[in-house]
Amino acid sequence: MKHTNETLRLRVNRIRAEAKGILSIELNDPQQAELPAFTPGAHLELRLPGGHRRHYSLFNDPSERNRYLIAVSLAANSRGGSQHIHSSLREGDMVTSSAPRNNFALADTAGCYCFVAGGIGITPLMSMIRWCVTQGKDWRLIYTARSSHRAAFYEDLQALSTKRVQCHFTEESGGRLDHQALIASLAADEHLFCCGPDSLMQALLTAGKAVSNRLHFEWFSPPETLPQAHSADEGFELILRKSGKVLRVPPQQSILETLESHGLEVPWSCRAGICRSCETAVCSGTPEHLDLVLSDEERTSNQSMLICVSRAVTPSLELNL
Repeated sequence: MKHTNETLRLRVNRIRAEAKGILSIELNDPQQAELPAFTPGAHLELRLPGGHRRHYSLFNDPSERNRYLIAVSLAANSRGGSQHIHSSLREGDMVTSSAPRNNFALADTAGCYCFVAGGIGITPLMSMIRWCVTQGKDWRLIYTARSSHRAAFYEDLQALSTKRVQCHFTEESGGRLDHQALIASLAADEHLFCCGPDSLMQALLTAGKAVSNRLHFEWFSPPETLPQAHSADEGFELILRKSGKVLRVPPQQSILETLESHGLEVPWSCRAGICRSCETAVCSGTPEHLDLVLSDEERTSNQSMLICVSRAVTPSLELNL
């Protein structure tokens, strides 16, 4: 889905507890107008008090145009996003959001689908599962959580299919997930889509190196092991086409940090290359892509880059800023 800067004003129609520490929120247009369409795996970027921007996956059926459904887990170390939603958001409130964006698009040409969810990571997979059901696609889900009390949408999933859903509740009788066995069980035309904690996704990345082209991940937080820049020890010239400014990006400093140090404000959210809030068009020069969301095709084209983490392999880089 193409990135858009469209801003929406949405009304909180309903708030419901889905599991321990997890709320689901239904958002509608205040005039009951049709909402922008979304595709399986898409998310909203909510603009919250204090300048916070937080991304929340849409878990309802992509065919619905009258509402958006998101789920928010109360983070133990919340920086203001989940804490505000759990303690202050009320039905009837208005919120500002981006239009739907998708960094975790479903490969709709796959023969069958294996979904792997860790805790709140079930949210983007729900819309994918609903799409599979509607389209008559073959699918299965491996759902890991500490306990059934912390497993959001457990009843909904059981209603969709008891045979296709396999649960691993580590505090109960489900046992731990065997990552090697899971990768070995993939059919030749089966794609795996995973969202969850860093430990789960890193384990699947390691186990699935031989089939990496069929593995897809959605990161809610920066992985513990980030791509390392080959050019981190060297600075480069940064040319801003619109303003005509020429800046120097020093070693060990991001483009975003350099812009901020010169009083220039640009949109950003994660500072870890796991969203597209800071995506910027490249005019000339070659970026060193260090993000986790651009596709191989997008990286090869070098038409845009995420300036919060990526750098340059050429002495000079010109951006459309």
